[in-house]
Amino acid sequence: MYAKNNKKYNNIKLKAPVYTCKKGSLTLEAAVIIPFVAAFLVSILFFFRVLQVQTAVQESLTYSARKSAATSVVTEKSAVNLSMAKGYYFFHVSRYQAARKYIDGTWVATSFAGSDCSQEYIDLKVNYDVKLPVSFFNIKKVTVYQGIKQRRWVGDKPHKKSEDEDPYVYITKTGYAYHSTSSCSHIDLGISQITKSQLESARNQSGGKYHRCSKCGKKVKNANVFYIADYGTTYHTDINCSGLKRSVSKVRLSEVGNRTPCKHCYSE
Repeated sequence: MYAKNNKKYNNIKLKAPVYTCKKGSLTLEAAVIIPFVAAFLVSILFFFRVLQVQTAVQESLTYSARKSAATSVVTEKSAVNLSMAKGYYFFHVSRYQAARKYIDGTWVATSFAGSDCSQEYIDLKVNYDVKLPVSFFNIKKVTVYQGIKQRRWVGDKPHKKSEDEDPYVYITKTGYAYHSTSSCSHIDLGISQITKSQLESARNQSGGKYHRCSKCGKKVKNANVFYIADYGTTYHTDINCSGLKRSVSKVRLSEVGNRTPCKHCYSE
């Protein structure tokens, strides 16, 4: 009976499980890919870490620059103002855990090389190292550079108009016009002295005759000498008559008030 049973089992063909016939390709691929996937995920996490640190540093730089711009003075002693700016920066950045935790050598190791606080602008430049979570090819940290430039609060400097924008013109105290040149005939009277015998034939540059001045003409009977202007219309017995005098002033065009351009010198 025992032999019979053995014979029965000897005729049974046993098959090996299917999986034992397959090669270990999936295991090998996983062993190669997983480290790269892990490195990729770590890189993404590191990117967000750096972003956190950069945000903290930039906000602290902004705080420092604004405080320094409001309180510092323009001086050649840049070290004094830079020390003040550093103080404001470290005070503010110490509030951020990301800066305290991830900046290599602690957050106080931040370098301010290249910063300048002696001119009109507060120019802060910092660089620091951020530790890598995993060393790649013996690289354990990366250097980050940031900066800010803030103008000092020293007041406004009004724009000064150039001579082309606001040229000089010439005016008289009682005149209603302004002139482009001091040699304009309306202010440069070109006074001449004539005798009584010449008065009747005297003519101005426009060909007109001269008439008695209403201010000094009362002395005509006793006068032998008269004064006329090239472009005037009256003759005078007194060289100091206000009809002959022109107190000319040189001013900017923006200062002429309601005066209008002289038709004579601006039509040339």
